Amino acid sequence: MQIQKRNATPLFIAGFTSLFIFLIIAWGVQLDAGWVQSLDMFWIDHIQASISDGKTSFIKLTTELGNIRLLIVLTILIVLTLFFVKRYVDGLWFGGTILFGAAIVTKLLKGYFDRDRPEFLQLIEKSNESFPSGHATGTTVFYMLLAVTLFLISTKLWQKVASLLIACLFVGYILFTRIYLGVHFPTDVFGGFFLGLAAVLISYGLYFILRQFVHNILDRLKLRDESIPDEELGRYIRHRF
Repeated sequence: MQIQKRNATPLFIAGFTSLFIFLIIAWGVQLDAGWVQSLDMFWIDHIQASISDGKTSFIKLTTELGNIRLLIVLTILIVLTLFFVKRYVDGLWFGGTILFGAAIVTKLLKGYFDRDRPEFLQLIEKSNESFPSGHATGTTVFYMLLAVTLFLISTKLWQKVASLLIACLFVGYILFTRIYLGVHFPTDVFGGFFLGLAAVLISYGLYFILRQFVHNILDRLKLRDESIPDEELGRYIRHRF
């Protein structure tokens, strides 16, 4: 239990800090605060100042790498692979994080805030319910979840740094595309990013706390889970830091 808490505590601290930042942005959006309008206009003016046909065509294509439908398909493939190798706890955790953190929560929040899309230059047409950005939330949850996993299992420092750096650059690019295409306010994508980051960090904290409990339930159901036991996981992670 001490190993579980020691691994989970920094993740919870970082996760709830990210959630707090999201709540500040959400509060500003709900009140239509002046600082939100200023922040949005600053980034829209700078990002949409360099629009070109070639860039727009490329961005329209690549922005779909953050489409929640694609991410769900990729998640199903990853979960089925984990189940195939009998990593049931890991599969349930990964799939549950994407389903709850990237899909259900985002949909509920979009319906609650029901924020209109920007009325400026829109290069593709989208409906309302702008906050938080589904692309931003889904991309952050999916790709950062992979990055944190690679960070924990990597044996070399450069591998740890590379996994986080590549994920951050890719997520940042997807956030940029949503503003460039005029389908989201910057605060939509900033909110989606911090919401997604909170989901990843808090989910990983819960993973360390609950994984043995879920493992025991599966064992009683005669499903042999071959994920690493808690004691070995603690030594496994400490050895790589």
